[in-house]
Order: sequence, then C-alpha cells, then structure tokens
Amino acid sequence: MDNNAPKAARLITFTLGDYWIGIPMASVLRVVNCPPPDRGGNLNIGVVQLGEHTVRLLNLRSQMALPDVASPNEEMPFLLVIWGLQQSLWGIALDKPPELLELPADLFKPVESDKRLSAKLQWFSHIAAVTDNEMSGTLMVLDLKAVFQAGEEDQSRSAHHQAPKLVAVPSSLG
Repeated sequence: MDNNAPKAARLITFTLGDYWIGIPMASVLRVVNCPPPDRGGNLNIGVVQLGEHTVRLLNLRSQMALPDVASPNEEMPFLLVIWGLQQSLWGIALDKPPELLELPADLFKPVESDKRLSAKLQWFSHIAAVTDNEMSGTLMVLDLKAVFQAGEEDQSRSAHHQAPKLVAVPSSLG
C-alpha cells in the first residue's frame, strides 16, 4: 500500500434545490426504492416502514428553508437511509438516485465557524469546488451531527410550546 497516495473522500451525493450535497459514505446504510403508501411509504407523516424497521424522515428541505415539493410520494421515489445519533435510522427522500463520488480529501475545505452562523451554511461542514469533465459545481458536505442536534432542539422547543394543560378550577373560584 502506498502511504504517499492522497487520501480520498467517498461520498454519496445528491441535489436538493440548487444545492449539490454529499454525505460521507460511512454514514450511509443503503439506498432503496421508497415503498408505496400501502406498504409503509407515506412520506407525509414523516416515517417510512422498511420491513421491520421504522425509518424517520429527515426533512432537509424544511431545515434548509427550501420550498416543499407538491406531492412527496409521487416526487420522491428513492430513500437514502443513514445512521442518526444513537444508531437510529433516518431517511432522506430523493427524486433521483444518488451517486457515489470519490474525490481527493484535500479538495475539501472546512466551512469556518463564523460562516456557519449563516442560515444556509449552518448545515455544512466542508465545501469543495469540483471541476471535472463529467461534473462541476460546489459540493457541500452535510454535517449530520449539526442537522440531528438541530432536529432534537426543535423537538424539545415544540414540546415546551405545546398548548397548556387544562386545570380544573374549583367551583368556589369560578
């Protein structure tokens, strides 16, 4: 094995809106055809049943403030299944099959922490300008830890902002 060979980054890539997004291959479990609604594939409720496994959906469109697709079940035939925090299964619904891409690791530059304060850049850890005969563009590496932590904070926040519980008022006060 040649120790001088440049290290390669292996990513599963897909487009979402105007973004070209990559997820490290180590975080991806598999890519599957999204099951139809009568077999547990109702994307509108936020979960997909794959055999005995319930896969929660990660709505990147919502987190990245991108417009929703009109009819997710018709538009999103592929499901990218990834590992979440605590080894939970999550899925990203895609309209086209993702691609495996291998690029030199030194092509990727970290997104600086002050730039990650931007609403759009907060979800990305690295960025690469790719110029190749077959493809070119700006590839953004999704920071899954940041995405999942934000999701947990959103769930926690919404749990604290639920409608107040009704309390019985003694008849002497009412």
